[in-house]
Amino acid sequence: MWQQIVERFNDMPLRLKVAKALICHGFHIEAPGVIKCRDVRIPLKAIGDALGVDRRTVRATTEDVCKDEAIFKFFSLIRPAGASLEKVAKLLGYGVVTIYVESPEDPGILSQVTSTISGHGVSIRQVLAEDAAICEEACLKVVTEEPMRGAAIEALTSIPGVNRVILE
Repeated sequence: MWQQIVERFNDMPLRLKVAKALICHGFHIEAPGVIKCRDVRIPLKAIGDALGVDRRTVRATTEDVCKDEAIFKFFSLIRPAGASLEKVAKLLGYGVVTIYVESPEDPGILSQVTSTISGHGVSIRQVLAEDAAICEEACLKVVTEEPMRGAAIEALTSIPGVNRVILE
């Protein structure tokens, strides 16, 4: 689907920027000019201001999306994944580990990461994976019940394909 979206907005980089942002935030398009986060309508000007584009560009993006049946179906059904615990983890006494891999499309990395963490007796509260097709430097963020320590971090860095592990 991402390739279809890129092709649709190939000659319109600002509209592609808007479309990408809508996907990243899980905002859906209900009709031309109507963008929502679940049941909350998001003003076009607010999106434009956040992205550094005019609200008319945001509206034009929604109009273009609505003209393509397959792309509109995608944008009408997308929803946010939920609240991220990443920024409040420290307040809750949780840990956050961010993992970057060489080839995000390689199968099995997520299972190896979660197995390694649980194998060290650490419970996982949340896993957030960014889509490599959309994000420039996709990563896997794991919120754990407690901050990770030495041996567990070393084990994560030794997983084939993992090229960087960051503790936050």
